[in-house]
Amino acid sequence: MKHIVSAASRRFSNLSLLSKIRLVICSLGLAISTITILISLFYYRYSSGEQALASAKRAARTAANTFEVNYYNILERFVFACGTRQFASSLRSLVNSSSDTVRLVQSELSDLAHCNYLVHSAMILSGDGEQVCTLYTSSLQSPPEDLFSQENLESVKGITLLPRRPSPLRSSVPVIPLLFPLSLSADEYAHLTTDGSAPDGYVILFLDCGKLEESLLISQDRHSDGVYYLMDSRSVPLNADPNQKLPRFLERESTEEFLASLRESSGTESTCTLPDSWLIAIKIRNTDLILLNYVPRVSVLDALGTAGASLLVILLVVLVIFFALSLVLTQTITRPLNRLMEAVYQIEENRYTERLEFDTDDEIGQLNHAINRMYDTIQRQIVRIKEEESEKYLTQIKLLTEQINPHFLYNTLECIQSEVLRGDSQTASSMIQYLAEYLRIGLSYGADLITVNNELRHANAYIKLMNQRFGQSIIFMYQVEPGLNQHMILKTILQPLIENSIRHGFGIDAPGIPILDPTIQVNFLSQGSRLVIEIIDNGSGFDVEEAEKILYAADAEALQHVGLHNVYHRLVTFYGKDEVEMSLSSIPYYRNVVMICIPLGKR
Repeated sequence: MKHIVSAASRRFSNLSLLSKIRLVICSLGLAISTITILISLFYYRYSSGEQALASAKRAARTAANTFEVNYYNILERFVFACGTRQFASSLRSLVNSSSDTVRLVQSELSDLAHCNYLVHSAMILSGDGEQVCTLYTSSLQSPPEDLFSQENLESVKGITLLPRRPSPLRSSVPVIPLLFPLSLSADEYAHLTTDGSAPDGYVILFLDCGKLEESLLISQDRHSDGVYYLMDSRSVPLNADPNQKLPRFLERESTEEFLASLRESSGTESTCTLPDSWLIAIKIRNTDLILLNYVPRVSVLDALGTAGASLLVILLVVLVIFFALSLVLTQTITRPLNRLMEAVYQIEENRYTERLEFDTDDEIGQLNHAINRMYDTIQRQIVRIKEEESEKYLTQIKLLTEQINPHFLYNTLECIQSEVLRGDSQTASSMIQYLAEYLRIGLSYGADLITVNNELRHANAYIKLMNQRFGQSIIFMYQVEPGLNQHMILKTILQPLIENSIRHGFGIDAPGIPILDPTIQVNFLSQGSRLVIEIIDNGSGFDVEEAEKILYAADAEALQHVGLHNVYHRLVTFYGKDEVEMSLSSIPYYRNVVMICIPLGKR
């Protein structure tokens, strides 16, 4: 058993850092998912209730608008069909009990019956309720005098909707009658009666109750689950089934008071919160109708169901697993990183006497080898620099300081450690890869020259690391003229200038207006026998005169602006003063340019 555990431990230690983090995070995912389920259930009751209410309001507005569109479409077709002298003449014949009335109004009845998909059928009823005209040969299920009660007809004042009832025709479809009381006048037209006086006849459209409710419910989404009631001026639900008991909330006085207050107010919408539901009421424009949406609320206990106790047990188990995996993460990743950081401290203080070695081949092991190679390179460069003349000695020391900065390396490792502790494995792995690439290209085994392509990779790695360390989103673009990718140039030209753009131009070390899309662009192009390098950013800019003073100042005067000064003097040392040109221009927050010209042929 001990041998198996040892073998498994060794195998895990040899996994890549990314694999280790993925393994740990996948385990943590189980814990997070369980916790998320619990939080979601409680959020549904206490927080997402507002979202459900907002969704129900949107659905109610859409439903009200749908009803309005259909309602006014029906009114327009009614006016079109019945607002003629011919129809008034036919209605007069009906009032006078003319035998050919049914034939005369067939065109109008057909037009009304098909004017809207909500309309089931249409008929014309004389004012005394004795004469009826239906479409074609449609027969009634009861005598004309039994179609509407005297109370129904007395309640008709203007255009009126009556409560739901079975269709008077031979149909099983429940309908909502829409009555238009009409009076005949001397101008040979039929006029709508609105004062409650006895009309000469009624045009009646029967709205299909099922289609009406479908048109209202089609506006709902997965966040809203309500029931719609079309309420008349007396707060009677027109579409409620008369054979079923009304819902309890419709019988409460508070509901009637709620609807009455909306009618008296100048607003068009109101919401009432009940202990277990919401009532959303919306006025139908230019009518006494109100569309009422009843939306029930789901309780936490209902959401949890019988799985509540099981989820609580799982939660406790997952918390224990989470704690144990955190300890594993500390032992396998955080502690080695702390040892690497201590090694960097020792290199910085020149007391790195005992090499740090790891017996793994993951990214931490590779970074350890890179640090050891860096230390060896530093020692070799120090020996070589001591053998050169004083001017070149000072220049190479500054190059070494810019190229391999233990402070930068320490801060980057500290940032990696923070990402690992937060569980962001992808970011930590990416930073380690970029740091390894930065060190590998920057060191170049002590070589002074590298290719243009590697110089761009070195700059890109630096920008990626700075983006992660300071939470930036700097865009890096470059353009290389064909044939220049493998051209050899003095290394570490771009990094100090890019560092200036990031720290000063983009406000990391200096206040200024935030840059929406911070961008650095590098161009390599040839002009005859000259290689032109442009470093362009859209930062806050700089004072060109002051920058030029720093550029050509003595070493002691440029201590606060090492990057620009050192790049120029390293170029002059290597290529010669007559062969190097640097020009500066600045348009703040638009285009700030450092342009370098060096010989194209010297390699």
